[in-house]
Amino acid sequence: VSPSTAERASSAKVARAANRRRSTRARASEASATPATKKVVFVGGTGRVGAASAAALVANDPSVAKVVLAGRSDAAAAEAMERHPSLRGVAEFAKLDLADASSVASAIAGADLVVHSAGPFQGGGDKCAVMDAAIAAGVPYLDVCDDADYARSAKSRHAAALAAGVPCITTAGVYPGVSNVMAADMIAANRLAGGDADAEVEYVLYSYFCAGSGGVGDTILATSYMLCGEDVESWENGKVVTSRPATQRKVVDFGKKCGKREVFMYNLPETRSAREVFGAETVKTRFGTSPGVWNLAMSMMSAVVPKEALLNRETAATLAKLTAPLVRLVDKVVGERTAMRVDVKLKNGKLAGGIFNHPKLKEAVGNGTAAFASAILRGETKPGVWYPEEPEAVADRAALLAAASQGCDNFVINQAAWMLESKPINLGFGLYLD
Repeated sequence: VSPSTAERASSAKVARAANRRRSTRARASEASATPATKKVVFVGGTGRVGAASAAALVANDPSVAKVVLAGRSDAAAAEAMERHPSLRGVAEFAKLDLADASSVASAIAGADLVVHSAGPFQGGGDKCAVMDAAIAAGVPYLDVCDDADYARSAKSRHAAALAAGVPCITTAGVYPGVSNVMAADMIAANRLAGGDADAEVEYVLYSYFCAGSGGVGDTILATSYMLCGEDVESWENGKVVTSRPATQRKVVDFGKKCGKREVFMYNLPETRSAREVFGAETVKTRFGTSPGVWNLAMSMMSAVVPKEALLNRETAATLAKLTAPLVRLVDKVVGERTAMRVDVKLKNGKLAGGIFNHPKLKEAVGNGTAAFASAILRGETKPGVWYPEEPEAVADRAALLAAASQGCDNFVINQAAWMLESKPINLGFGLYLD
């Protein structure tokens, strides 16, 4: 008697879980025998995202002998090491001017990997100067870009990176980044379970939440303000749809530890990459914060403030500096929790969802970025410029997700939607499923 579809799906799910555990154990065994020889340069390493990523990489990858925190100020580097004492003795500071090509080339010389987190990437960022320098020097590259236009510009360097034999990944933080890999993992698993490797994708829905500012720096605040000036590009039934940012409110259940939160449409790069890589007919990306007044403020800002003002880097930076004290005060009340939910559906009817909940955004971003960095250092990434969900970007998705989800108090993947809910499901007749 042949097994049922449900039995095959269940067996596949069990096998994947076992493979993930074996992969994690294998990586740990390999790491214990790996000599520390690698040098990793963090462009923007004195900032909160860069420093957190450097600290996570040092803590989790024994192959790393030295990290370089490249930035504008040695005082900022000292503050970064104060926040992350584990960097002392391993990290050194390198003064860097992103506008000076020779300064960038000097900073990344001799590196085994360069990690770029010097945002905001909105408004063109550094015009991919760091990526260009890395490709020219033959140094593998990774960035945490969260801007659709910047990601598209980075992707246009694919031929150059391929010709130079340089592996590069763009948009590889936590969201986008880990969220993309979650989508790829669920789509692949459900294609396998359905016995159709080419099953078409009906939709990919990304939903993100962060309490307050997540405790991150002014650069992320500036990024948020600039996103309020970008028209949102999404796909609905195979057609591109353009809408105003911070609109189309939706309440999403982020599961236990976070619960239901309101989220709004924003123009983020994983929307386009999911369309390009998966061929998904519908792709939408939403983000929300707390308290709700911040969401209201963002919606009003997108409706009232001229786009030209919001997309101006100097204006956004000034606005971030002015509002930072109030934001920090609120952060002390609401905390730093971050969460994401990824939902996918294939045209063969297969549905799956995943939840990633972490109590601290900085740690989540650090772990996610470090997981991608380690994958590149292990030689998993092929030459070229890749989005995180592309198979050429990360050979072992299970290992990456295991590393990126460290510290999560709720991480589940490839589950039915009802299994992700934050409250027990009422089955009727007084029965509940928790």
